[in-house]
Amino acid sequence: MSDIINKRASESLGKEVTVFLQNGFRFKGKLTNADESYLEILDYISNGYKIIKIDEIKEMEVGE
Repeated sequence: MSDIINKRASESLGKEVTVFLQNGFRFKGKLTNADESYLEILDYISNGYKIIKIDEIKEMEVGE
């Protein structure tokens, strides 16, 4: 599934995302950067950047 997440993330820079992790945590914010291994999200709650390893993502929603 990480190939799908990589593809969607690279096409969705600047969009709002909700990322659900395998450990039950979730983050909602603006997708600011992505590569093959990590996503960078500007988290709306903490108003800080979160770096998330793609292997730890269970599900991701992409808004408009």
